Amino acid sequence: MSTKQKTVAVHAGSRLTGSKAVPVAPAIYPAAVNWFDSSDDLDGALDGKDYAYGRISAPNTTLLEEAVAALEGTEACVAYASGMAALRSVFDAQGFKPGDRLVMPADGYGVTRLLYKNLCATLGVELHPLLMTDARTPERIRELRPRMVLAESITNPLLRVPDLRVLSKVSHEVGATFVVDATFPSPAGQRSLEFGADYAVQSTSKWLNGHSDALGGTVSGSAARIAPLRSARILAGDVLGPFEAWLTLRGLRTLPVRMKAHAEHAAHVARRLSDSPLLERVIYPGLPSHPDHAVAKELLTGGGPMVAFEVKGFGRPEGMRFLEGLKTCRPGPSLGDVCTLVMHAASASARRMTPEERATAGIQENLIRVSVGLEDPDDIVEDLLGAVAKVVRK
Repeated sequence: MSTKQKTVAVHAGSRLTGSKAVPVAPAIYPAAVNWFDSSDDLDGALDGKDYAYGRISAPNTTLLEEAVAALEGTEACVAYASGMAALRSVFDAQGFKPGDRLVMPADGYGVTRLLYKNLCATLGVELHPLLMTDARTPERIRELRPRMVLAESITNPLLRVPDLRVLSKVSHEVGATFVVDATFPSPAGQRSLEFGADYAVQSTSKWLNGHSDALGGTVSGSAARIAPLRSARILAGDVLGPFEAWLTLRGLRTLPVRMKAHAEHAAHVARRLSDSPLLERVIYPGLPSHPDHAVAKELLTGGGPMVAFEVKGFGRPEGMRFLEGLKTCRPGPSLGDVCTLVMHAASASARRMTPEERATAGIQENLIRVSVGLEDPDDIVEDLLGAVAKVVRK
């Protein structure tokens, strides 16, 4: 089969091994348990040779994992009930011991920060949040010699774009596992494994599903790296359900086409917002004004589907009133839908960070994050600026 992403998205994960029938739309297999006429077949299934029990393996999950691995350009993938479960599984796989160190983005997703902060505190692991786009960070990683380094392809919510090539090189120099949360660009916008990541993590609830109707997460990588994660998932039980897997696979079929449109719309929205005197700053990796624009051009396909902006004179109360004034866009604490989703960053994605952590990251109370949808982009711009103007006039 072709390795071109549009073809892979449509056809990967279409048939189960051992069957000659290939339905155009895969069936949903809701059964949690299967039985066999032959006890030998049952015995083999319990070792993973067939489908015996949903906690071990399930048909819809298998098809999704095959499709995501193909899109990521790698050998294997394991799916979870949520993106946070996926991030937890990668942490657990490192075998951290007291005194070990973990490096993660200081300006990344607040819930990931809280998860790893709590896990590290429990195990006696040192957590070192660093700005991954800072020129001094590679040398700091050399000094710390961590067991694991986590980066985000595009940081949440400030949309910084770290150079994964540099971070992977220094991580491997010191023997660290290099993990990339690549949710924001999706595999259609960046294959982080090609830039040296050992694991690529996706919250499939976002762009892969694309319709906000199924939670999920995946970790992709080499077969050798994924095998222990799969074994651990059998014991932990944080499996993806058949309906969620089916919905995500259905959404994934249009991923390259959707992401191209999302990125084009985001670029248009960013350019028009940049002309508004009401905004203090517009943040979009595809704009020449973005501090990581050169890196983004090399590591991303397009400028990405996300836009952020800061509004002059806005604090949290004004941000809340802005959200209430939206008509076309939807105020929602997520991303990746066909409709535009807008959130006040400090109270949503960065909600679980302390005020000091947000200040260090540069996440201010006037920051708005936009997941640009498939509506007419001019309608999106007019809705955003109209809602800003209503608050400013008051």
